[in-house]
Amino acid sequence: MTGACFDSNFIYLLGTNSSGAPVVAKFTTAGTVSSYMTLFPGLGTGYHDIAFLSGGGVWIARDNADSPIIAYNTSGVVAGFIEGSLVSAARGLAVDSEGHIWASNPDNDMIYQIDVITGTAEEHSSAVTPRTLAVSENPFSGSVLITGSGFTGADIQVYDVFGRSVESAPFSGSYLWNAQSVSPGIYFARVSDSSETLVTRLIKTAGPR
Repeated sequence: MTGACFDSNFIYLLGTNSSGAPVVAKFTTAGTVSSYMTLFPGLGTGYHDIAFLSGGGVWIARDNADSPIIAYNTSGVVAGFIEGSLVSAARGLAVDSEGHIWASNPDNDMIYQIDVITGTAEEHSSAVTPRTLAVSENPFSGSVLITGSGFTGADIQVYDVFGRSVESAPFSGSYLWNAQSVSPGIYFARVSDSSETLVTRLIKTAGPR
């Protein structure tokens, strides 16, 4: 998995299939997994994060100096792009309630707010508090401390690989997840507030016997 975005019902993950081609899979909280998008002509091999495209589809941050952010609709047709003259590179992506794209630029450690209608971008540094998410150990066997910064009024949810919620609580900078009662495997911790969501993968092991 290289990127994720969410709506009120589904988790969308960007990754690769068994042939190494990019795919976006859709997970429901009931555990249903289905393919959402599989066609990305001209995407290239270096891609990082996704955000929702209005009307259906996704924006993708990729390694391309000419257009580091590109959009595809669900039919695999290019629906738009952000030129490198606005943002030289992009890693993390998010779309706010007004339709602006927020992109992190690793070239200068800046965050950009991009207006896709006017084709303009505004740089933000200390005016925008970067969100971070980390875990105390990974893999872990019993409990794990999840810490984050930059969130306001956030919640944390932990999901299994089928999209089923196994833990939910308010998040005020740290949360100790006691995972003794769940089976070993892969889980995803999602921390979100009104403006952004971050996800980290957790690996629970059986522990020493």
